[in-house]
Amino acid sequence: MQNVEQLGLDTSGEEMLSAITEVARQQVIEDRLLSQDMTAQGMYEFTQEDESAVASAVQETMDAMLADYTAYYASLDQETETTAEQQAQAAMEAAGYTEDFFDSYYRNVLASERYEAWLVRDDDDISDEMVETAYQQRTAEGESLYAQDVAAFETALAAGQEIWYRPSGYRAILQIMLPAEGETDEEKLESVRETTQEIYARLEAGETFESLLSEYGEDAAFDDPAFLETGYQVHPDSVLWEEAFVQSAFSQELAEPGDVSQPCVLGDNVCILYYLKDLEGGAAKLTDDLREALRADLYAQLIDDRLEERLNELEAEAEIVYPQSE
Repeated sequence: MQNVEQLGLDTSGEEMLSAITEVARQQVIEDRLLSQDMTAQGMYEFTQEDESAVASAVQETMDAMLADYTAYYASLDQETETTAEQQAQAAMEAAGYTEDFFDSYYRNVLASERYEAWLVRDDDDISDEMVETAYQQRTAEGESLYAQDVAAFETALAAGQEIWYRPSGYRAILQIMLPAEGETDEEKLESVRETTQEIYARLEAGETFESLLSEYGEDAAFDDPAFLETGYQVHPDSVLWEEAFVQSAFSQELAEPGDVSQPCVLGDNVCILYYLKDLEGGAAKLTDDLREALRADLYAQLIDDRLEERLNELEAEAEIVYPQSE
């Protein structure tokens, strides 16, 4: 009910309630059938080594969570007779994060991994040919969707979807973002003028833009070192970014990779942009890492298929008794 309501759908109708009930009932049935089968196949019969691994995982998780909760309560400006750690322990218990909870969780994780391995057949090999075929299918689909549609590409990118094809025309942009003060653009530029002059002087002296970005920049996106590899992916037809940012990224000042822009006002900030490189369009290259990621994806799909087959078998064999409606 909560999931459906979060989608903004009306759950008061009899037809909707019936559909929700059926989905919930089916999920409970599948849960019970798999639990019974995993038990019957000995997936919960743990060795002493398994017991030790579960106990270690539980303790590590509890310690890490307690440390995080304690740090949170310690950061609060409050007057209380209880310590931050005591508050953290109480909060964890209230949320259900107990040793018993994590013990059950890690036992189920281990049993599920065993069960997945048990479901795999001798001929269930993810071959290089299968990986290549999947790669060709995904890149072809990506090309048909995005080659001529930058908006669709960026919508998928923002949604965190797998991207196997990039339209041509993108460039990687880094930026040093400086919070500014003032109402007008001139006032904002003036409020950070001393800092921008210092940045340009250091660039002129040979320091890299990346090193100055980490020292001066206030853009949290660049806290991730991996983001420095591509920065912001910007296209003349981009819809993800503000128009002023796109125009600045493709201004005459940034004619070639390595160029640095003059300070520009973007919202409440003053930014200095850096043209890092052109991003190659077309299909994603099938690197070794991507090949293994695709192989893992295909294996996960295989497991899903085997689980569905097993559930169908179990449901066909089971005697399922439904409670009578009052």
